[in-house]
Amino acid sequence: MKMKKLLLSALATTFVLGAGYTSASAAALEVTESEGINPYYVPVEAGFGQARETLNTSSVNHSKKLNWGGGATATYQVSYNDGIVTRNFAANYYSTALNTQYSLGPFTQNTWDNTLRVSNGNTATATGWVKLVR
Repeated sequence: MKMKKLLLSALATTFVLGAGYTSASAAALEVTESEGINPYYVPVEAGFGQARETLNTSSVNHSKKLNWGGGATATYQVSYNDGIVTRNFAANYYSTALNTQYSLGPFTQNTWDNTLRVSNGNTATATGWVKLVR
């Protein structure tokens, strides 16, 4: 008799807790759909191998590693400004290195701001700089 009572109690508890969980999940799903939130959203990310660099030289052919990922598809629109020129390209890969010739000229120091902007449904931006010091 005790075993039957214990089994019945366990079954009733499972039913009550299971029913409450189901209605809570359904309510959460209704709110998500009504607010237009996409549960499968993957943000785009962008970054540099090293964002801020100070180099003790008057002239350098500098290589900057750019990387990105995420988003809705495997094709990215990439825009990179190295402080001198902006390069725009489409990519179906996740990183590259681009070279830029920096020179101080008559100055003792100068800083070039770098901006990487990647689009793939949404947009991500990374910033950094290259500084030359004589």
